[in-house]
Amino acid sequence: MPLFKKALLLSMVLLFQSGASVIGAAAILDNRHSEVIQQGVTVKGIQVGGLNLAEATTKLESTVPRSLDNTFVISNEETSCSINLSDIDGSYDYLSTAGEALAYGKKSNPLNQLISDLRLRAKPVDMEVKITFSEEKLADRLKSIQKAWETLPKDAEIKLLNGKVVIVPEKKGYHLDFEKTMDHARLALAGGSLSVNAVGRILEPGVTSGALEEIHALQSEYITYFDDSAWNRSHNISLASTAINGALLKPGEIFSLNRRLGPRLAERGYLLAPAFIDNQLAQDIGGGVCQVATTLYNAALLADLTILERYPHPSPVTYVPIGRDATIAGDYLDLKFINNLDTAIYISSTAEYGKLSTRIFGAGNKDGHSVRITSDYSVVSPNVVTYEDNTLPEGETKIKDYGKAGYKAWVYRESIINNHVESRTQISSDDYPSEDKVVIVGSKPKVNNKEKTGKENK
Repeated sequence: MPLFKKALLLSMVLLFQSGASVIGAAAILDNRHSEVIQQGVTVKGIQVGGLNLAEATTKLESTVPRSLDNTFVISNEETSCSINLSDIDGSYDYLSTAGEALAYGKKSNPLNQLISDLRLRAKPVDMEVKITFSEEKLADRLKSIQKAWETLPKDAEIKLLNGKVVIVPEKKGYHLDFEKTMDHARLALAGGSLSVNAVGRILEPGVTSGALEEIHALQSEYITYFDDSAWNRSHNISLASTAINGALLKPGEIFSLNRRLGPRLAERGYLLAPAFIDNQLAQDIGGGVCQVATTLYNAALLADLTILERYPHPSPVTYVPIGRDATIAGDYLDLKFINNLDTAIYISSTAEYGKLSTRIFGAGNKDGHSVRITSDYSVVSPNVVTYEDNTLPEGETKIKDYGKAGYKAWVYRESIINNHVESRTQISSDDYPSEDKVVIVGSKPKVNNKEKTGKENK
Protein backbone atom coordinates (compact mmCIF):
# COMPACT_ATOMS: atom_id res chain seq x y z
CA MET A 1 0.00 0.00 0.00
CA PRO A 2 1.43 3.38 -0.92
CA LEU A 3 2.68 5.52 1.92
CA PHE A 4 0.23 8.40 1.40
CA LYS A 5 -2.74 6.00 1.54
CA LYS A 6 -1.49 4.57 4.82
CA ALA A 7 -1.20 8.08 6.26
CA LEU A 8 -4.71 8.97 5.11
CA LEU A 9 -6.16 5.82 6.63
CA LEU A 10 -4.38 6.45 9.91
CA SER A 11 -5.73 10.01 10.06
CA MET A 12 -9.27 8.82 9.52
CA VAL A 13 -8.95 6.24 12.27
CA LEU A 14 -7.62 8.84 14.72
CA LEU A 15 -10.37 11.29 13.79
CA PHE A 16 -13.02 8.64 14.30
CA GLN A 17 -11.57 7.73 17.67
CA SER A 18 -11.50 11.39 18.75
CA GLY A 19 -15.08 11.94 17.66
CA ALA A 20 -16.17 8.81 19.40
CA SER A 21 -14.42 9.96 22.55
CA VAL A 22 -16.15 13.37 22.43
CA ILE A 23 -19.53 11.82 21.75
CA GLY A 24 -18.95 9.30 24.47
CA ALA A 25 -18.02 12.00 26.92
CA ALA A 26 -21.06 14.01 25.90
CA ALA A 27 -23.25 10.97 26.36
CA ILE A 28 -21.89 10.45 29.85
CA LEU A 29 -22.54 14.11 30.66
CA ASP A 30 -26.02 13.85 29.18
CA ASN A 31 -26.86 10.89 31.39
CA ARG A 32 -25.38 12.65 34.39
CA HIS A 33 -27.21 15.97 33.86
CA SER A 34 -30.54 14.95 32.34
CA GLU A 35 -32.26 15.05 35.73
CA VAL A 36 -30.55 18.15 37.08
CA ILE A 37 -30.43 21.81 36.12
CA GLN A 38 -27.40 22.81 34.13
CA GLN A 39 -24.62 24.80 35.70
CA GLY A 40 -24.88 28.48 34.80
CA VAL A 41 -28.66 28.70 35.30
CA THR A 42 -29.86 30.94 38.15
CA VAL A 43 -33.31 32.19 39.23
CA LYS A 44 -33.42 35.76 40.55
CA GLY A 45 -29.70 35.38 41.21
CA ILE A 46 -30.19 32.14 43.17
CA GLN A 47 -27.90 29.27 42.15
CA VAL A 48 -29.95 26.24 41.10
CA GLY A 49 -27.41 24.52 38.82
CA GLY A 50 -26.89 20.87 39.69
CA LEU A 51 -30.24 20.59 41.51
CA ASN A 52 -33.06 18.34 40.45
CA LEU A 53 -36.67 19.53 40.10
CA ALA A 54 -37.67 18.90 43.72
CA GLU A 55 -34.49 20.40 45.16
CA ALA A 56 -34.76 23.53 43.01
CA THR A 57 -38.43 23.99 43.92
CA THR A 58 -37.66 23.69 47.63
CA LYS A 59 -34.77 26.13 47.40
CA LEU A 60 -36.88 28.72 45.59
CA GLU A 61 -39.70 28.34 48.13
CA SER A 62 -37.30 28.92 51.01
CA THR A 63 -35.42 31.78 49.38
CA VAL A 64 -38.01 33.78 47.42
CA PRO A 65 -40.75 35.17 49.73
CA ARG A 66 -44.26 33.97 49.00
CA SER A 67 -45.90 37.35 49.60
CA LEU A 68 -46.00 39.58 46.54
CA ASP A 69 -45.75 43.21 47.59
CA ASN A 70 -44.43 44.17 44.19
CA THR A 71 -46.28 46.08 41.50
CA PHE A 72 -46.70 45.35 37.82
CA VAL A 73 -46.00 48.46 35.73
CA ILE A 74 -47.66 49.15 32.37
CA SER A 75 -46.10 52.02 30.42
CA ASN A 76 -46.69 53.96 27.24
CA GLU A 77 -44.66 56.73 25.60
CA GLU A 78 -45.75 59.39 28.08
CA THR A 79 -46.90 57.78 31.32
CA SER A 80 -47.13 54.59 33.35
CA CYS A 81 -49.53 52.91 35.73
CA SER A 82 -48.84 50.40 38.50
CA ILE A 83 -50.96 47.41 39.44
CA ASN A 84 -50.49 45.80 42.86
CA LEU A 85 -49.94 42.12 42.24
CA SER A 86 -52.09 41.33 45.25
CA ASP A 87 -55.00 43.03 43.42
CA ILE A 88 -54.82 40.43 40.66
CA ASP A 89 -54.20 37.45 42.98
CA GLY A 90 -50.56 37.30 41.93
CA SER A 91 -48.36 34.56 43.41
CA TYR A 92 -45.04 32.91 42.60
CA ASP A 93 -45.13 29.58 40.77
CA TYR A 94 -42.00 27.87 42.11
CA LEU A 95 -42.62 24.46 40.54
CA SER A 96 -43.14 25.80 37.01
CA THR A 97 -40.09 28.02 37.39
CA ALA A 98 -37.93 25.10 38.49
CA GLY A 99 -39.29 23.05 35.58
CA GLU A 100 -38.36 25.77 33.11
CA ALA A 101 -34.87 26.00 34.63
CA LEU A 102 -34.50 22.23 34.32
CA ALA A 103 -35.50 22.28 30.66
CA TYR A 104 -33.26 25.20 29.78
CA GLY A 105 -30.41 24.30 27.44
CA LYS A 106 -31.30 20.60 27.25
CA LYS A 107 -30.51 19.03 23.87
CA SER A 108 -31.38 15.61 22.49
CA ASN A 109 -28.03 15.20 20.76
CA PRO A 110 -25.09 14.47 23.15
CA LEU A 111 -22.66 16.62 21.19
CA ASN A 112 -25.09 19.54 21.09
CA GLN A 113 -25.66 19.08 24.80
CA LEU A 114 -21.93 19.36 25.46
CA ILE A 115 -21.79 22.56 23.44
CA SER A 116 -24.79 23.94 25.38
CA ASP A 117 -23.05 23.16 28.69
CA LEU A 118 -19.93 24.97 27.61
CA ARG A 119 -21.91 28.01 26.45
CA LEU A 120 -23.80 28.23 29.74
CA ARG A 121 -20.57 28.11 31.71
CA ALA A 122 -19.24 30.96 29.57
CA LYS A 123 -22.47 32.98 29.64
CA PRO A 124 -24.80 32.13 32.55
CA VAL A 125 -28.56 32.75 32.37
CA ASP A 126 -30.68 34.30 35.14
CA MET A 127 -34.42 33.58 35.11
CA GLU A 128 -37.38 35.24 36.81
CA VAL A 129 -39.82 33.38 39.02
CA LYS A 130 -43.02 32.72 37.09
CA ILE A 131 -46.13 34.46 38.40
CA THR A 132 -49.67 33.13 38.40
CA PHE A 133 -52.56 35.63 38.45
CA SER A 134 -56.26 36.12 37.80
CA GLU A 135 -56.73 37.01 34.15
CA GLU A 136 -60.19 38.39 34.89
CA LYS A 137 -58.84 40.79 37.53
CA LEU A 138 -55.94 41.77 35.27
CA ALA A 139 -58.42 42.55 32.48
CA ASP A 140 -60.51 44.67 34.87
CA ARG A 141 -57.46 46.70 35.91
CA LEU A 142 -56.38 47.12 32.31
CA LYS A 143 -59.84 48.41 31.38
CA SER A 144 -59.50 51.04 34.10
CA ILE A 145 -56.13 52.05 32.70
CA GLN A 146 -57.60 52.18 29.20
CA LYS A 147 -60.37 54.48 30.39
CA ALA A 148 -57.85 56.78 32.08
CA TRP A 149 -55.42 56.88 29.17
CA GLU A 150 -57.69 57.03 26.16
CA THR A 151 -58.23 60.58 24.95
CA LEU A 152 -59.32 62.10 21.68
CA PRO A 153 -56.98 64.54 19.98
CA LYS A 154 -57.88 68.20 20.31
CA ASP A 155 -57.24 70.58 17.45
CA ALA A 156 -55.47 73.87 17.95
CA GLU A 157 -58.03 76.65 18.37
CA ILE A 158 -58.30 80.36 17.83
CA LYS A 159 -60.11 82.38 20.46
CA LEU A 160 -60.78 86.04 21.04
CA LEU A 161 -59.70 86.87 24.58
CA ASN A 162 -59.97 90.45 25.81
CA GLY A 163 -60.08 91.62 22.22
CA LYS A 164 -56.91 89.75 21.25
CA VAL A 165 -56.64 86.77 18.92
CA VAL A 166 -55.05 83.88 20.82
CA ILE A 167 -53.98 80.48 19.48
CA VAL A 168 -54.69 77.63 21.90
CA PRO A 169 -52.21 74.78 21.17
CA GLU A 170 -53.36 71.37 20.01
CA LYS A 171 -53.31 68.23 22.16
CA LYS A 172 -52.54 64.72 20.99
CA GLY A 173 -54.85 61.83 21.80
CA TYR A 174 -54.09 58.21 22.65
CA HIS A 175 -55.71 54.87 21.84
CA LEU A 176 -54.83 51.74 23.81
CA ASP A 177 -55.07 48.42 21.98
CA PHE A 178 -56.67 46.44 24.78
CA GLU A 179 -56.34 42.95 23.32
CA LYS A 180 -52.68 43.25 22.34
CA THR A 181 -51.72 44.92 25.62
CA MET A 182 -53.54 42.18 27.53
CA ASP A 183 -51.61 39.53 25.58
CA HIS A 184 -48.29 41.22 26.31
CA ALA A 185 -49.13 41.67 30.00
CA ARG A 186 -50.17 38.03 30.27
CA LEU A 187 -46.89 36.83 28.75
CA ALA A 188 -44.81 39.22 30.84
CA LEU A 189 -46.35 38.09 34.13
CA ALA A 190 -46.18 34.44 33.17
CA GLY A 191 -42.47 34.96 32.52
CA GLY A 192 -41.96 36.69 35.85
CA SER A 193 -41.50 40.19 34.43
CA LEU A 194 -42.94 43.05 36.45
CA SER A 195 -43.22 45.54 33.59
CA VAL A 196 -44.60 45.70 30.08
CA ASN A 197 -44.97 48.29 27.36
CA ALA A 198 -48.56 49.00 26.39
CA VAL A 199 -49.58 48.57 22.77
CA GLY A 200 -51.24 51.73 21.53
CA ARG A 201 -50.91 54.65 19.19
CA ILE A 202 -50.80 58.40 19.38
CA LEU A 203 -53.77 60.14 17.76
CA GLU A 204 -52.64 63.25 15.92
CA PRO A 205 -54.88 66.35 15.86
CA GLY A 206 -56.19 67.55 12.53
CA VAL A 207 -55.23 71.19 13.08
CA THR A 208 -51.92 72.25 14.64
CA SER A 209 -50.74 75.62 15.90
CA GLY A 210 -48.44 75.84 12.91
CA ALA A 211 -51.40 75.77 10.54
CA LEU A 212 -52.87 78.81 12.31
CA GLU A 213 -49.76 80.98 12.50
CA GLU A 214 -50.78 83.30 9.67
CA ILE A 215 -54.23 83.86 11.20
CA HIS A 216 -54.03 86.75 13.62
CA ALA A 217 -57.09 88.96 13.12
CA LEU A 218 -60.86 88.85 13.47
CA GLN A 219 -62.18 89.04 9.93
CA SER A 220 -65.88 89.14 10.81
CA GLU A 221 -68.45 88.29 13.46
CA TYR A 222 -72.21 87.86 13.30
CA ILE A 223 -74.58 87.21 16.20
CA THR A 224 -78.16 85.97 16.30
CA TYR A 225 -80.35 85.14 19.28
CA PHE A 226 -82.63 82.21 20.08
CA ASP A 227 -85.03 81.16 22.80
CA ASP A 228 -82.98 78.84 24.98
CA SER A 229 -86.12 77.72 26.82
CA ALA A 230 -87.12 75.86 23.63
CA TRP A 231 -84.84 73.03 24.65
CA ASN A 232 -84.94 70.80 21.56
CA ARG A 233 -84.29 73.65 19.16
CA SER A 234 -81.52 75.03 21.40
CA HIS A 235 -79.92 71.59 21.52
CA ASN A 236 -79.89 71.31 17.72
CA ILE A 237 -78.39 74.79 17.37
CA SER A 238 -75.66 73.93 19.88
CA LEU A 239 -74.91 70.63 18.13
CA ALA A 240 -74.56 72.25 14.71
CA SER A 241 -72.57 75.18 16.11
CA THR A 242 -70.08 72.78 17.68
CA ALA A 243 -69.78 70.92 14.37
CA ILE A 244 -68.68 73.99 12.41
CA ASN A 245 -66.44 75.32 15.16
CA GLY A 246 -62.77 74.89 14.26
CA ALA A 247 -63.20 74.62 10.49
CA LEU A 248 -60.02 75.69 8.68
CA LEU A 249 -60.10 76.72 5.03
CA LYS A 250 -56.98 77.27 3.02
CA PRO A 251 -57.05 79.69 0.08
CA GLY A 252 -59.20 78.26 -2.69
CA GLU A 253 -60.91 75.66 -0.48
CA ILE A 254 -64.71 75.35 -0.48
CA PHE A 255 -66.79 75.08 2.67
CA SER A 256 -69.97 73.00 2.48
CA LEU A 257 -72.23 73.17 5.52
CA ASN A 258 -73.95 69.89 4.62
CA ARG A 259 -70.62 68.12 4.36
CA ARG A 260 -69.42 69.61 7.63
CA LEU A 261 -72.58 68.73 9.58
CA GLY A 262 -73.35 65.39 8.00
CA PRO A 263 -76.91 64.01 8.08
CA ARG A 264 -79.15 65.54 10.73
CA LEU A 265 -80.49 62.30 12.19
CA ALA A 266 -81.81 61.20 15.57
CA GLU A 267 -79.02 58.65 15.93
CA ARG A 268 -76.54 61.49 15.56
CA GLY A 269 -78.10 63.41 18.44
CA TYR A 270 -80.55 65.74 16.69
CA LEU A 271 -84.03 66.26 18.15
CA LEU A 272 -87.52 67.20 16.93
CA ALA A 273 -88.05 70.96 16.64
CA PRO A 274 -89.96 73.35 14.34
CA ALA A 275 -88.73 73.50 10.75
CA PHE A 276 -90.13 74.43 7.35
CA ILE A 277 -91.61 71.41 5.52
CA ASP A 278 -93.43 72.10 2.25
CA ASN A 279 -93.45 75.80 3.08
CA GLN A 280 -95.15 75.18 6.43
CA LEU A 281 -93.74 75.01 9.94
CA ALA A 282 -93.80 71.48 11.33
CA GLN A 283 -91.85 69.32 13.75
CA ASP A 284 -88.77 67.77 12.15
CA ILE A 285 -85.49 66.20 13.26
CA GLY A 286 -82.84 68.92 13.30
CA GLY A 287 -85.15 71.92 13.46
CA GLY A 288 -83.15 75.05 14.28
CA VAL A 289 -80.03 74.14 12.32
CA CYS A 290 -80.96 76.77 9.73
CA GLN A 291 -80.23 79.47 12.29
CA VAL A 292 -76.64 78.21 12.35
CA ALA A 293 -76.63 78.32 8.53
CA THR A 294 -77.99 81.88 8.57
CA THR A 295 -75.50 83.13 11.15
CA LEU A 296 -72.59 81.57 9.28
CA TYR A 297 -73.87 83.00 5.98
CA ASN A 298 -73.84 86.53 7.36
CA ALA A 299 -70.38 86.07 8.87
CA ALA A 300 -69.14 84.87 5.46
CA LEU A 301 -70.67 87.92 3.77
CA LEU A 302 -68.95 90.25 6.23
CA ALA A 303 -65.64 88.42 5.73
CA ASP A 304 -65.89 89.26 2.02
CA LEU A 305 -66.04 85.59 1.02
CA THR A 306 -67.58 84.47 -2.26
CA ILE A 307 -70.90 82.66 -1.76
CA LEU A 308 -71.30 79.70 -4.12
CA GLU A 309 -74.64 78.31 -2.97
CA ARG A 310 -77.36 79.64 -0.70
CA TYR A 311 -81.14 79.28 -0.46
CA PRO A 312 -83.68 81.47 1.38
CA HIS A 313 -86.48 80.15 3.56
CA PRO A 314 -90.00 80.09 2.09
CA SER A 315 -90.87 82.84 4.57
CA PRO A 316 -88.74 85.45 6.36
CA VAL A 317 -87.28 84.43 9.72
CA THR A 318 -87.31 86.60 12.80
CA TYR A 319 -83.63 86.49 13.77
CA VAL A 320 -82.14 88.36 10.76
CA PRO A 321 -83.28 91.15 8.44
CA ILE A 322 -85.43 90.06 5.50
CA GLY A 323 -83.29 88.62 2.71
CA ARG A 324 -80.31 87.66 4.88
CA ASP A 325 -81.37 84.15 5.87
CA ALA A 326 -80.04 80.80 4.62
CA THR A 327 -81.61 77.36 4.78
CA ILE A 328 -80.27 73.85 4.29
CA ALA A 329 -82.16 70.59 3.79
CA GLY A 330 -81.10 67.00 3.31
CA ASP A 331 -78.25 66.88 0.83
CA TYR A 332 -79.98 69.02 -1.80
CA LEU A 333 -80.09 72.49 -0.21
CA ASP A 334 -76.65 73.57 0.97
CA LEU A 335 -74.68 76.61 2.02
CA LYS A 336 -71.34 76.81 0.23
CA PHE A 337 -68.67 79.47 0.03
CA ILE A 338 -65.06 79.59 -1.10
CA ASN A 339 -62.08 81.10 0.65
CA ASN A 340 -61.19 83.63 -2.01
CA LEU A 341 -58.69 85.38 0.29
CA ASP A 342 -54.91 85.10 0.10
CA THR A 343 -54.54 83.38 3.48
CA ALA A 344 -56.30 80.67 5.45
CA ILE A 345 -59.44 81.41 7.45
CA TYR A 346 -60.69 79.83 10.66
CA ILE A 347 -64.34 79.54 11.72
CA SER A 348 -65.30 79.80 15.38
CA SER A 349 -68.87 79.23 16.55
CA THR A 350 -70.45 79.19 20.00
CA ALA A 351 -74.05 78.82 21.15
CA GLU A 352 -74.86 79.50 24.78
CA TYR A 353 -77.44 81.35 26.86
CA GLY A 354 -79.57 82.09 23.80
CA LYS A 355 -76.73 83.72 21.87
CA LEU A 356 -75.27 82.23 18.67
CA SER A 357 -71.98 83.83 17.68
CA THR A 358 -70.00 82.95 14.54
CA ARG A 359 -66.57 84.45 13.96
CA ILE A 360 -64.25 84.16 11.00
CA PHE A 361 -60.57 84.78 11.63
CA GLY A 362 -57.97 85.52 8.99
CA ALA A 363 -55.05 87.78 8.19
CA GLY A 364 -57.29 90.81 8.59
CA ASN A 365 -58.47 93.50 6.23
CA LYS A 366 -56.16 96.02 4.67
CA ASP A 367 -55.81 99.27 6.58
CA GLY A 368 -58.91 101.37 6.26
CA HIS A 369 -60.92 98.65 4.50
CA SER A 370 -64.17 97.20 5.83
CA VAL A 371 -67.29 95.45 4.57
CA ARG A 372 -70.90 96.42 5.18
CA ILE A 373 -74.01 94.40 4.34
CA THR A 374 -77.23 96.27 3.59
CA SER A 375 -80.66 95.08 2.53
CA ASP A 376 -83.89 96.47 1.19
CA TYR A 377 -87.31 94.99 0.61
CA SER A 378 -90.79 95.73 -0.64
CA VAL A 379 -94.04 94.30 0.68
CA VAL A 380 -96.21 92.20 -1.59
CA SER A 381 -99.83 92.34 -0.42
CA PRO A 382 -101.70 89.05 -0.43
CA ASN A 383 -104.19 88.34 -3.20
CA VAL A 384 -107.84 88.25 -2.13
CA VAL A 385 -109.65 85.06 -3.09
CA THR A 386 -113.46 85.04 -2.76
CA TYR A 387 -115.69 81.99 -2.34
CA GLU A 388 -119.51 81.91 -2.28
CA ASP A 389 -121.32 80.13 0.50
CA ASN A 390 -125.06 79.41 0.01
CA THR A 391 -125.51 78.79 3.71
CA LEU A 392 -124.45 82.32 4.53
CA PRO A 393 -127.03 85.09 3.95
CA GLU A 394 -126.50 87.20 0.90
CA GLY A 395 -124.46 90.33 1.62
CA GLU A 396 -122.65 88.85 4.62
CA THR A 397 -118.92 88.02 4.49
CA LYS A 398 -116.51 86.06 6.64
CA ILE A 399 -112.72 86.00 6.49
CA LYS A 400 -111.61 82.40 6.45
CA ASP A 401 -107.87 83.12 6.17
CA TYR A 402 -106.26 86.52 6.59
CA GLY A 403 -103.35 85.39 4.43
CA LYS A 404 -99.86 86.74 4.75
CA ALA A 405 -97.91 89.47 3.04
CA GLY A 406 -94.99 88.49 0.86
CA TYR A 407 -91.72 90.28 0.29
CA LYS A 408 -89.23 91.07 -2.41
CA ALA A 409 -85.78 91.46 -0.85
CA TRP A 410 -82.40 92.63 -2.11
CA VAL A 411 -79.08 92.29 -0.28
CA TYR A 412 -75.94 94.28 -1.10
CA ARG A 413 -72.31 94.13 -0.03
CA GLU A 414 -70.49 97.41 0.22
CA SER A 415 -66.72 97.72 0.16
CA ILE A 416 -65.68 100.66 2.31
CA ILE A 417 -62.23 102.27 2.27
CA ASN A 418 -61.50 105.09 4.68
CA ASN A 419 -65.23 105.55 5.37
CA HIS A 420 -65.99 105.88 1.68
CA VAL A 421 -68.12 103.35 -0.22
CA GLU A 422 -65.87 102.19 -3.06
CA SER A 423 -68.25 99.58 -4.49
CA ARG A 424 -71.75 98.18 -3.94
CA THR A 425 -72.52 94.69 -5.20
CA GLN A 426 -75.89 92.97 -5.18
CA ILE A 427 -75.53 89.64 -3.41
CA SER A 428 -79.05 88.27 -3.74
CA SER A 429 -82.61 88.96 -4.83
CA ASP A 430 -85.22 86.82 -3.10
CA ASP A 431 -88.96 86.38 -3.34
CA TYR A 432 -90.91 85.38 -0.25
CA PRO A 433 -94.37 84.50 -1.64
CA SER A 434 -97.49 86.00 -0.14
CA GLU A 435 -100.33 83.79 1.05
CA ASP A 436 -103.82 84.49 -0.24
CA LYS A 437 -106.46 86.16 1.88
CA VAL A 438 -109.60 83.99 1.70
CA VAL A 439 -113.02 85.70 2.00
CA ILE A 440 -116.35 83.84 2.16
CA VAL A 441 -119.31 85.72 0.61
CA GLY A 442 -122.87 84.71 1.43
CA SER A 443 -125.19 83.77 -1.49
CA LYS A 444 -128.29 82.58 0.36
CA PRO A 445 -131.25 84.84 -0.61
CA LYS A 446 -132.70 86.91 2.20
CA VAL A 447 -136.41 86.58 3.18
CA ASN A 448 -138.24 89.99 3.58
CA ASN A 449 -140.44 90.65 6.61
CA LYS A 450 -143.79 90.79 4.70
CA GLU A 451 -143.29 87.38 3.15
CA LYS A 452 -142.25 86.04 6.49
CA THR A 453 -145.37 87.51 8.26
CA GLY A 454 -147.77 86.19 5.60
CA LYS A 455 -146.40 82.70 5.92
CA GLU A 456 -146.75 82.82 9.67
CA ASN A 457 -150.48 83.96 9.43
CA LYS A 458 -151.29 81.06 7.23
